[in-house]
Amino acid sequence: MLKYILNDQNFVSYVCPYLWFISAFLVIVLEFVVNIKAPYGRYNINNSGIPARLAWFTQELPCVIIPCYLLYYHWSSLSITKFIIVGFFLIHYFQRVFIYPMLIRGGKHSSYLTTILAFIYCCFNSYVIVEEILAYHIYPNNYLFSLRFISGMIIFFIGFILNLQADSILRNLRKDNNQRDYKIPRGGLFEYVSGANFLAESIEWTGYAICAWTLPAFAFSVFTWANIAFGRAIHHHQFYLEKFKDEYPKNRKAIIPFIL
Repeated sequence: MLKYILNDQNFVSYVCPYLWFISAFLVIVLEFVVNIKAPYGRYNINNSGIPARLAWFTQELPCVIIPCYLLYYHWSSLSITKFIIVGFFLIHYFQRVFIYPMLIRGGKHSSYLTTILAFIYCCFNSYVIVEEILAYHIYPNNYLFSLRFISGMIIFFIGFILNLQADSILRNLRKDNNQRDYKIPRGGLFEYVSGANFLAESIEWTGYAICAWTLPAFAFSVFTWANIAFGRAIHHHQFYLEKFKDEYPKNRKAIIPFIL
């Protein structure tokens, strides 16, 4: 059994994705049902741990380093299709590692445990997604012109742009790093949901799962929806309702416009 699990293809193609599915279920139970909040950002009450910029940079860095190494390792057998699909993954994480942390204003610390767990998750997740694409998945020669690839790419970049917009709206609620109070975000998807940034990123990885069409990419999309959409976003919605009460827009939902 252990030999089967440790086999690279089995681990990449099946073991890790199913672990993400199980983790997604556990996250929903812990965050949505038990109401446990991950201790970073506004839920790190003591503001202890690692500064926000350093935490984001550190925990997301494997998602750039590992794919770049795997591209180098598989370079001799690399197709343009696989290069482009992995490139989409790197576009997101280049922004997340080298740009997003530098733009954070007044962010609270992230707990040591949260940062360490996120770092470990990013190591495994980036490896299995990219290794599956480069080493094991076979794409048809005309895949870049298929409806699946094109629709997935469009959804991915719509989510990516909406995510950048949502991050910008949140960032501009604060003038500088010393300002830590919270305001009601307005504009973009925030007119419809409290977790606009979480909805946008979930849309983004749904598009990527369609585009890549692999089990690891699909498992990551499911985990993203469970973790930040149906967990973090609902907590944020409750936070805004408790803090702003009647001032908060009555028709704004948590994560799904007009529904939830």
